[in-house]
This record gives sequence, structure tokens and C-alpha cells, in this order.
Amino acid sequence: MTAPESARRRPLVTIVTPSLNQGRFLRAAIDSVLEQDYPRIEYLVFDGGSCDESLDILASYGDRLKWVCEADDGQSHAINKGFRQARGSILGWLNSDDIYAPGAITKVVETFASLPEVGLVYGNGSILDETGDVVGDFDEIEPFSLWRLVHCLDYILQPAAFFRRDAALEVGLLDERLEFAMDWDLWIRLAAHSDVFYLDENLGSSRVYSKTKTSTGGWRRIRELRRLASKHSGRFATPGVRLYALDTLSEQLVAHSWSGFRRAVRYTQGRMMRRATERLPCHADGWLGPRGKLLVPRRWRQAEVVLEAHKVPSDKGIAVEITAESVRLARIVAERPGQVRVRLDLPSGSQPFVELEVSSDFSFRALPDRRRLSVCCFEVRRCETEPEAK
Repeated sequence: MTAPESARRRPLVTIVTPSLNQGRFLRAAIDSVLEQDYPRIEYLVFDGGSCDESLDILASYGDRLKWVCEADDGQSHAINKGFRQARGSILGWLNSDDIYAPGAITKVVETFASLPEVGLVYGNGSILDETGDVVGDFDEIEPFSLWRLVHCLDYILQPAAFFRRDAALEVGLLDERLEFAMDWDLWIRLAAHSDVFYLDENLGSSRVYSKTKTSTGGWRRIRELRRLASKHSGRFATPGVRLYALDTLSEQLVAHSWSGFRRAVRYTQGRMMRRATERLPCHADGWLGPRGKLLVPRRWRQAEVVLEAHKVPSDKGIAVEITAESVRLARIVAERPGQVRVRLDLPSGSQPFVELEVSSDFSFRALPDRRRLSVCCFEVRRCETEPEAK
């Protein structure tokens, strides 16, 4: 088989870039797509009517990309236009001030090929300043946990995320009513539709500077996050929304305070955020509190949870009860340190997710972070086969 024939058999990947007056960043974004080592990329750029150098930059690439300059109804609308026109079976969008890491798309395509049940792949990334220098890693990225995605924070870096076109069309693409959290909302809806995979590779970089929407959103952004939390969790304000609100309040107090008071604000904010984080029922490293929480898609019907006990009282062991929607699904006793596997029949219902409460009769205070912990959730996954008869 010749190289061109081999390339044609690989899936087509469509990348969409929305842009408006971002000429100073646009070329870096475009080059990061066109310089990928993957041979089948469809690249679509939707300019919302720029009056800077953007159109000249786009024209300079000739037929290496497809672009259009026309008015739109905002960023989400422009991206959705691209997704609807896309011919690729794998999609991504790259904002005009972000970039992809070299080789990112090849790694993502290989991951999708090996995991046909996965609809969303995300990886690691870094933060750029306004001049394009790397200022650090995106520290919020963590292994996939559905409960933490819905209730805590958007730990998926948008330029480091890719998804299947059919899955995105099935869940309805981006919600064009959202201005700040349309990516977070899409990740949650994709997780309800298909599995999510965390790829421990550097895939992209996001640029952070004072004029980004996230930086200038203020309380309007917090109100949108609260509506999003209510939509997906059924709660008025999740722990994550409260933490984002605390951070916004702190930023505003710091911006309008004298230097001595700013230090006090930062100290108080840090202490409050640490205490709130300590009390979460589910942590990024898999540890659960005494009343731990997990979230699984209801479409699984059956789930397997692997719990790991690190500390076990020698006299009685640890009793763990798993309930969902007021129904006890399992009760297990760990008499010694190690892993315990339990299969659960998920209750039927209309909501896309099932929240599992993992209650333990033993907990301990971890040092030095002061978290109150019980057992660690080593894995939670869909059951591939029927459970053995008892």
C-alpha cells in the first residue's frame, strides 16, 4: 500500500477556529494546525468580521485552509457553523489565541482508534502569556471523574479536547445561549452519551491575559456557571460554583484595595478554599470522604466500582455501603487493606446520571492536607458482562 493510500484510510479530522480581531495571535494558531504531522486535516476558520490584519493573514495561506468572513451571533454560533459543515469524523475547535502541541492530532486519532466506545478525549496542556511564552502547566487537569466534572470544576482544557462528530451531533453541539461555559456544558453532555478518556499527553496550550472572556466575565460568568450547575446537578450551587464565586470576589476585592488589605484578602481566600476543598466528598486523586460521592451514566445499567482501603481497623474492618436514589445497592466489609470489587445494578430513571453515595464507618485525617478520608476509588467503569449468578 502506498503512503497516499494509507493516508486516505485514516479518519478525517476537522478543526474549527472562530476569530474576531485576533490578528496578533491568529498566525500562531493556524500554524499549530497546519504543521501537525497528521495527513488528513480539514481546517475551517470563521471570522466574524475583523477590521484588523486578520483577513490578510487568512488570505496568505491560500488553499491550505478554508475560511469565511461574515457576521455571526457569537463564538458558539461560529463554532457550530463549522461543526455542521465539517466532514471529519473527529472534531476539535481551536480558539484563535490558543495553539496545538506538535503531534497532538496523531495521538488523539490513535486513541480514538483503540477505544471505539470513547466519544471525548482530553489531555494535558500549558498556559501561555500574551506574548506566547509558556508560564506554566494547566494545573487543573486531572484524571476523569464524572462527579468532579459536574460538581467541582471544568478541569478539561478546551484546546486539549477532541470528540467524535456523531456524538457531538447527537447531544446537540454547543449551547449558543452560553457565553463562558459552553465547553464545560458540552463535556458533561458528551459524558452522558459516551465514555471519556484522559490521555496523559501534552495536546495544546491556552493563552491567558487580561482581556479574555474568562478574565473579564465577573459575576455575569458566575451566574452562568450557577445555571449550568443547576441544569446538570439539580443543585442551586455546587461546591465548584461556590469556589469560583469566592475567587471572583477575591479578585474584585484585591483590585480595589490598598496593598496591606490585599495580602489579608489573599490569605483569607486561600484558607477558605483549602477548607472547602478538604471537605469535598470526592477528590482528584480518587480518595473519598466518609460520605463519598461518585457519578455514573445511567446508560451503563450496570457499573463496577473498585474501592481500595489503605487503613483498616484491626478489630472490625471497614463497612462500606453504596446507595443511589434512596436504594441500597451494596454493602461490603473490608477486613484488611487492599482492593474490593463490587458490581451494581443501576436504578432506572429519566435523568442521565446516577449519583452513588459511598458511606464508610471509618475515616482518618490525612496529613499534611488535613482531608478527612475513608477509602479510595481505584476505578469505576461500565460492566462488560453480566454478573455471575449467586
